[in-house]
Amino acid sequence: MLRIFVLGGPVMIPLLLCSIFALAIGIERLWYLLRSRIDTDDLLEDIKLSLGQGKVLEAMQIAKKSRGPVAAVLAAGIAHYDQGREEIKEHMSVTGHEEIHKMERRLGALDLIVTISPLLGILGTVTGIIGSFNVMGAMEGVTQASALSIGIAEALITTATGLIIAVPTMALTAYLNSIVTNQVADMNKKSTELLNVLDAGSEL
Repeated sequence: MLRIFVLGGPVMIPLLLCSIFALAIGIERLWYLLRSRIDTDDLLEDIKLSLGQGKVLEAMQIAKKSRGPVAAVLAAGIAHYDQGREEIKEHMSVTGHEEIHKMERRLGALDLIVTISPLLGILGTVTGIIGSFNVMGAMEGVTQASALSIGIAEALITTATGLIIAVPTMALTAYLNSIVTNQVADMNKKSTELLNVLDAGSEL
């Protein structure tokens, strides 16, 4: 493995950094997003039950004890239950945007790695080919054949490494984005349901 890294030339250093960052960010985001997934249907039912009994404080505690963006948005709505629908909706919207920002944090870095890794691989290909042509220009006998193969190896190794980093990172980014999309959709749905419950309660 070390020999392959050396043969890949200097471009392998930024490629190695890309792989380390992609792995670290991917693990952290995966842990954060999967950990925040809860059964929001059960959560909302518990909140509805407490609100139906007039136990607003208990409903707030249920929401705050739960993890995830949906729980945070519901807690923001319950905290302003005594205000009008538009005011409650505004507070929930602000909290929702904050939660979306938390979920999308560092996903842009993964997108950047997906973009630049193949480009770095192409850069290594170019520098490797340039090295090979330089060797060919100075070649005086078969003793230079090994030097020629070094440039070719650099070109192939860096291209392959760039793709090896980019492809799984792209797949991971797509999966993480799907989690965020589902969470946002669930957040909007549960927010509307809570608003309807609070509206019904204020009319009683």
